[in-house]
Amino acid sequence: MKGSSIPFKKNYIMGASIVLAALVLGLMLVCSVRTLKSYDDTVKVRGLCEKEVPADRVVMRINYSDQDNDLVDLRGRMEQSDKIIIDLLKNAGFTDEEIKYTSARFNDRYDSYYTNNIRFRYNANQTINVFTSKMDEAGKIQNKIDAELLKHNIISNTYASYEYHGLNDIKPSMIAESLENARMAADEFAKNSHSKIGKMRTASQGYFEVEDLDENTPQVKKVRVVTTVEYYLK
Repeated sequence: MKGSSIPFKKNYIMGASIVLAALVLGLMLVCSVRTLKSYDDTVKVRGLCEKEVPADRVVMRINYSDQDNDLVDLRGRMEQSDKIIIDLLKNAGFTDEEIKYTSARFNDRYDSYYTNNIRFRYNANQTINVFTSKMDEAGKIQNKIDAELLKHNIISNTYASYEYHGLNDIKPSMIAESLENARMAADEFAKNSHSKIGKMRTASQGYFEVEDLDENTPQVKKVRVVTTVEYYLK
């Protein structure tokens, strides 16, 4: 009888071990499923950062034209007009390196099929450009150069476009601020959904946009960037 009880005890221990192992394995599977399921819970938010910055470069263009029936006389007047404009620009503080222009463009209207009622045969157009970072000087001369040129019988049209070239200097701080704003939005979502924010899952940075503050103040630029971030929820 004693000999027959030994195999029974062995079988009992082995069976209990199998049941225990199956129980532990089942608990591990349940925990794994819950953990994996928690990874499916995410929130995607966007963080916006905007800054107003002054333009640091201006391109000023001075356009004018003239007409005549004598090409030699017209060329001479155009060269004289160029000299008058350049002298005004230099007196305003601009250098030869900042003033860019080429020879005027001449057009023979008799080359056109429509030659009726043409008073002047030759027409000339010129554009003198100023590329500068002297913002104050550019603003002053832009407001008065057309009137000054009228005194010399030159009818001109002057306009300026303003640019911002300091984007690399403000990129790091703007990206950091957009990420912080995205985190605040995620925290607010988690609070309302009775959960907590976990680790960052993905993040993507939008491109930087630089545009005029409004149509009346092109000298001030608005820089904008949006960062999209996805967080795990727990």
